[in-house]
Amino acid sequence: MSLELLQAPPTTVVYTSGDLIKLTPGLDLILPCWNPSGPWVESLIRHYHEVTTLLGNVPVQLILVNDGSVKNFTPQHISWLESAIPGIIIVSYAHNRGKGYAVREGVKRSQHAFQVYTDLDFPFGVAAVREAYNSLVQGLDVVAGERGAAYLRELPRKRRVITRISRFMNKMILNLKVKDAQAGLKGFNSHGRNVLLNTRIDGFLYDSEFLYNAGRRPHIKIGALAVACRPGIQFSSFRLKLLMKELVNYCRIITSSSAA
Repeated sequence: MSLELLQAPPTTVVYTSGDLIKLTPGLDLILPCWNPSGPWVESLIRHYHEVTTLLGNVPVQLILVNDGSVKNFTPQHISWLESAIPGIIIVSYAHNRGKGYAVREGVKRSQHAFQVYTDLDFPFGVAAVREAYNSLVQGLDVVAGERGAAYLRELPRKRRVITRISRFMNKMILNLKVKDAQAGLKGFNSHGRNVLLNTRIDGFLYDSEFLYNAGRRPHIKIGALAVACRPGIQFSSFRLKLLMKELVNYCRIITSSSAA
């Protein structure tokens, strides 16, 4: 089900079915998670309050998506969050489906004019959320975090090679307007929301699919936001099985590109 913008800034939208809905001015902050580690509840509460402080009077709705966690996500954790974060929306389902699926499930619950999603540990800090929001207010339809050369130097060798290959393919094959499609921070208005909800990839490459599909629409304005990892971030490794699965997903994007 898609949305069509009626006015700017985007506060009024209409479903293709003809149903008119009002989007509340403000921001939906969407956080997918799977088997969160450490004292993540305390960290999330702190980051949430830092975001709301930075955004001042802007209403912020936190939407947390539990992507089939099997550990460290219990009713007690939920109770702590509901007590500390007013109106938090927690989406939870039994089986792990992938980050792309989780983000879409969160976006489906959004009701504000703008949405930003990032990782649970806020790898680029809370100021990046404010900067993404400001970019949307200033007229971008989609804003994507873009990590520079310093990020590559911090990566383990194997992941650095994979990242370089991914960026090369994004530029030379998909011709994306943002080189670093996999940075875990994206923001969008109702135009971008419609594009994202029509993605189909459940794994990590949903980001590339999202930016590729958005770039095919000439009316959508896409911009990059320079981001840097905050100190202490731990980088995950990619297993061969996951890489092969994502290679298949990349081929799906290329196929759709060729068919267009």
